[in-house]
Amino acid sequence: MPDTPVAAVLLAAGGSSRFGQPKQLLEWDGRPLIAHLADVAWAAGLSPILVVLGAGAERIAPALAGRSVQLLQNYHWEQGVGSSVSLAVSALMESPAAIFLQVDQPFITAGLLRALVTTWRNASPHRGIVVPAWEGRPGSPVLFERTFFPELAQLPADVGGRALFGAHAEQLLLYPVEDPLLLADADTPAEFARLQAARRDPLALLRPIRAVISDMDGVLWRGMSPLPGLQDFFAFLEERALKYMLVTNNANQSVTQYVEKLARLGVVTTPEHVLNSAEAAGDYLLQQAAPGTRVYVVGGPGLREALARRGFVLTEGEAADFVVVGWNPAFTWEDMAKATLLIRGGARFIGTNPDRSFPLERGLVPGAGAQLALLEAATDVRPLVMGKPEPVLYEQSMARMGVSPAETLVIGDRLDTDILGGLRLGLPTAMVLSGIHSMEDVRRSFVHPDLIFDDLAALTAAWRALDKS
Repeated sequence: MPDTPVAAVLLAAGGSSRFGQPKQLLEWDGRPLIAHLADVAWAAGLSPILVVLGAGAERIAPALAGRSVQLLQNYHWEQGVGSSVSLAVSALMESPAAIFLQVDQPFITAGLLRALVTTWRNASPHRGIVVPAWEGRPGSPVLFERTFFPELAQLPADVGGRALFGAHAEQLLLYPVEDPLLLADADTPAEFARLQAARRDPLALLRPIRAVISDMDGVLWRGMSPLPGLQDFFAFLEERALKYMLVTNNANQSVTQYVEKLARLGVVTTPEHVLNSAEAAGDYLLQQAAPGTRVYVVGGPGLREALARRGFVLTEGEAADFVVVGWNPAFTWEDMAKATLLIRGGARFIGTNPDRSFPLERGLVPGAGAQLALLEAATDVRPLVMGKPEPVLYEQSMARMGVSPAETLVIGDRLDTDILGGLRLGLPTAMVLSGIHSMEDVRRSFVHPDLIFDDLAALTAAWRALDKS
């Protein structure tokens, strides 16, 4: 089952005396700074997110309305940051670790926070403190393992968590960052103005791109109809010699079927350029069980073919060690009943993807996530999900192409899967408005793409124009 999430603690109790107004409410990307950092922590998958307020709490709290955060009021904030740290630790409950963030670091990304968590999980139990560093100089935010919570709770009110670094040097792990801007903070109005000026033109993100990971449904086509700019986009990839992977959460069709569909739409590609959640699920099961293991599938032919090809025995629901569920527009109540009984009987519950809806020409219809929700409600068991926003598909895609996150652009139409998955891994993201989510959805969302275009045609035109500038 998934690891217990790491918590986030956003330290935002200070008085901001040098700013003449609450620093927490300074605008960044159209949002108050405190809301921006809370959204980054949420996009990174940190949970719970504790926000410690102090000075001006009554003015600042409304900026976090609607967000999945827990507000803590530090009535002793004037005594120092240690009082906020101690208060937060007392509310962390069962979290295995927590990342402590400052409210004035606007360039912190979800990718960096996820990297700190991954570094800690890979190093534990030998290293319990993970600190980002540029050229060997430690910065913030800082991840502390739970074993350090008692010491953090006992810190003097005017001392921060960095006081533990010296006493636990052998458990300190530095995570190197390549850009010092990531760790920059705004202690003064002049420094905040400098950070605002340092913000890059979002289109500049496209200059170092060597590879593209693109979703398909809602980006390349809707149902059986190609979306604007489809063929020109692939011509552009060829002109620029850009590597690409076509990645989808949809496990209903096989890789070969996707290649054939693209051919009907005028695009020639190969199976090596296509990866779906059925393939990811098959690879995961091979890591967990031997060929010959019994699997009950609630899904389409693509999922069944991927599992059968790997040697798993597909049952009719009479018995199984795994229940694997993907999108299947033909599923019945009896399919759900069999899956429910197997999961309640101990079979492991695997989902290909969490997409709650699926785009067809006539509109949005229930997706695999809706089927997973039905089974979760019936069994009280959460599925282990393979598809976006989980990292498997993107990680496998980059490995196939031999590229790094910084040089790989994610293109998608869904904020909660395509874009969120890219942000969590530190990949530049481009959203197209030709599929699931609209501009109004973007305005309401806590997920913020780096770039937004009407469709592939607009993205390709902007990229070509950038080459000429």
